[in-house]
Amino acid sequence: MRDQGHPPVISYSPTLVTVYLLRDGRLEPVRIPVASDSADNIITTLFRAGKLPPKPGLSSALDEFSHYDTESTRYSDTAERNDPVDNQGYRLNVIITGTGKVSREGLAQITCTIRQNKQASIWSVEVTRLFPGTPESLGDHTCFEYRDLAAKGVRLPP
Repeated sequence: MRDQGHPPVISYSPTLVTVYLLRDGRLEPVRIPVASDSADNIITTLFRAGKLPPKPGLSSALDEFSHYDTESTRYSDTAERNDPVDNQGYRLNVIITGTGKVSREGLAQITCTIRQNKQASIWSVEVTRLFPGTPESLGDHTCFEYRDLAAKGVRLPP
């Protein structure tokens, strides 16, 4: 038997995404490796990072909730936007489950995490709480509306 050299090695370089967790009620970005930068993976990573924060002192306003699904739709509210017709974006609907009311900080975490990683294609983020109880839309958001929640020195995406 002849030696044919070293066996093949598969090299894996994870994609890093930025998720927003909370420190003293303020949004703080944290870089976390993910298998891919799909919207579904990004949101799943946000919920997982909140339950097991990667740095001391970080927390999440989403601990009582779980990510259920994400759906994107063509942005159709052109009356409010001044964008060229051929530059169409999407609205991402993040569907969650859990009891209680999602706080403004929780909405900011979801919205700013998506906007940070998908700025070019996602124009707004809609959050829907599916169950238990009656499904409830928590509105259509951009990260700009949460700029007052940014930690000192943190610049949030649009």
